[in-house]
Amino acid sequence: MTIKPIDLTGGKSVFCFNEQQLHGARSLFKSEGESGDKIRAYVEELKANCSRNERASIAFMIIEELNESSEY
Repeated sequence: MTIKPIDLTGGKSVFCFNEQQLHGARSLFKSEGESGDKIRAYVEELKANCSRNERASIAFMIIEELNESSEY
C-alpha cells in the first residue's frame, strides 16, 4: 500500500515571525558554545533522518507546543 505524502507547503498562514525573532534564532544557531552545538547537531540529525515534510511537521509541532505553553 502506497501512502500519498501530505504537502505542508500550501494553505492559510497561521504563524507570524518577525525579523527580530528570526535574527535571534539564527544567532543562537550560529553561536559558539553548548546551545549552538546542540541546535546544530539536532538540525543535522533531522536532515539526515527525516524527509522535508517530516522536518516541517516537527517544526510546526514544536512551534505549536511553544505557543500553547508560553507565558504572556
